[in-house]
Amino acid sequence: MPTYEHRQLSYVIALLFIVPAVLTATLRILMLPGVLALAALAFSSLSTRVDANRVSWGFRLGFPRGSIPLVDIADVQITKTNFWEGFGIHWTIWHGWLWNVWGYRAVMIRKRNGGTVTLGTDDPQGLYDAIARFR
Repeated sequence: MPTYEHRQLSYVIALLFIVPAVLTATLRILMLPGVLALAALAFSSLSTRVDANRVSWGFRLGFPRGSIPLVDIADVQITKTNFWEGFGIHWTIWHGWLWNVWGYRAVMIRKRNGGTVTLGTDDPQGLYDAIARFR
């Protein structure tokens, strides 16, 4: 059975890192622009993948990343995050561990052990359908 793969890009996140990198480069601080450019590259996209065994996700350079075996999934639902939850990787009171680069659309995965992971995506229906198909 084919796998589901999707990459969401965030140009705003990239710009938030690249603009300061360019500005600091004009100040001849050589290391900071490189660090900011690397951060922009690393955190400007989030890839999700669903195959016959697991749901996995990760940022562009492959770290940080995570996965959940399909047998550990108790429930899946399409949801929306809110402004206060923001972007990045962090725990929220509404959605558990949130991984998001842009926007408010997401898929929330409840694990059998009670934990929750929410994956931001610009294709929530596709991710939900893929998880449902493989479960």
